[in-house]
Amino acid sequence: MTKARCIEIRIALVLLCAALLTPLALAQDTITVKDSAYVKGPKILLGDVADITGDNAEELALVEVAPAALPGSVKRIDAALLMMRVKNAGIEVDTLDFKGHRRVSAKTLHLEITPGMLAENLRQFIEVEMPWDPTPTQIEVVPPSQTFAVPDGEVEFRWKVNPRYTYLGAGSFRGEVLVDGKAARSVLLKANVQTYADVVVAADSVARGEPLTARNTRLDKRELSRLDEGAFFSLRDIQGNVARTSIPRGQVLTTRKVTPPQLIKRNQIITVETRVGSLVIRAQARALSKGAVGDPVQCSGLNSKERFTGILRKDGVVVVP
Repeated sequence: MTKARCIEIRIALVLLCAALLTPLALAQDTITVKDSAYVKGPKILLGDVADITGDNAEELALVEVAPAALPGSVKRIDAALLMMRVKNAGIEVDTLDFKGHRRVSAKTLHLEITPGMLAENLRQFIEVEMPWDPTPTQIEVVPPSQTFAVPDGEVEFRWKVNPRYTYLGAGSFRGEVLVDGKAARSVLLKANVQTYADVVVAADSVARGEPLTARNTRLDKRELSRLDEGAFFSLRDIQGNVARTSIPRGQVLTTRKVTPPQLIKRNQIITVETRVGSLVIRAQARALSKGAVGDPVQCSGLNSKERFTGILRKDGVVVVP
């Protein structure tokens, strides 16, 4: 064999090897490590921090690398750790081509929840839940002092309140921030709700025993949270009553300050009525106490002096059960 023939054979062998190895090289998966990346979390996947090409790219992209940092924070990961995670996943690293940076910075995506966002959402919740008309109602929400971060996703707020709270005055509301339906953060906010309504007040000073009429009473807007129990909300409800005590001008009228007019006086001769089956019996008696409509009145018979108690009816008759 001549020298020239040997050279030709060697060249042919080299070309044959190159031809055989080229498909293998093209079939090799390539992992190019990024310098920095954004991840959603809660886990960092290989596909988050590296560009992957090859037939097994999809499988490699799902390899778990490490837990993600807190929302808005950064976790730095060495390329050596990436290689170890791939090996632990049962993949032969010798068949892979690792390129790129020696370390990647993975920042977790986040959303900022500001004090204004929380305060406005709670205000909307109160407007829906409270029984008052929002127009004359003032809602003051004390926002939290700081902004905080939650994972990136669909954010939802849920609020809870003490069942005994009547949406009047100060109250505490516990809120939960959910991201993609999962609890991410709890907060506690305070709010003060003040609503106004027309109530009956004294239009002028009213003396004790003076009848209450449209002339000496009027409607005025007052904070419901500061009203005493038994306030009147209609002038019609107060008509016919008399002042139980002296009432200064502008004071809210309540059931403790007014009383129905006295229909009978002590020692007054009155009519009493009782029912026996279908028979109604009436007689005269002496009132031993004064009384207004609906009051229990103690009486005594004119002849027998026997004492008994009945309820004063609107027509002045005492009904004895």
